[in-house]
Amino acid sequence: MAAKLSRLLRRKDGDSAVEFIMTSAVLILVFALLVSALVYVMQYYNASFICRKVVRSIEVSGEYNAAEVNSLVDDLGGDALTDLNINVNASYFSGRKIQLRDSFSVELTATYKISIFRFGSTPLYLNLPIRIRLAGMSEVYWR
Repeated sequence: MAAKLSRLLRRKDGDSAVEFIMTSAVLILVFALLVSALVYVMQYYNASFICRKVVRSIEVSGEYNAAEVNSLVDDLGGDALTDLNINVNASYFSGRKIQLRDSFSVELTATYKISIFRFGSTPLYLNLPIRIRLAGMSEVYWR
């Protein structure tokens, strides 16, 4: 019995088939990782576009309106990002109004979840952070 097992282990008949299967598995894994990385880059650019639109909206209106900003984020497709948070830092003139030529900054923070494995009905996620900070300047003169 041991002699048959040792002869079976020494055979090299299926050596190239096993090598091909392993190489194929590694190539498929690398391709999946590249696709996931490209999806993350696309989501980062989407978040950057949302932040630019929020900055431009505040520049044109001269005030920070949280309801308008949230509506803009919902319209531009911020649903793929989780824990989306927008903070505006400015020296306000009165209320939420920003005086002409006063600068402000908008910081967008979010996370993007990539599904790694699925065990039954519960997937295992990898949370990738997204943080964007842009500056703007008000274009409205408040009296």
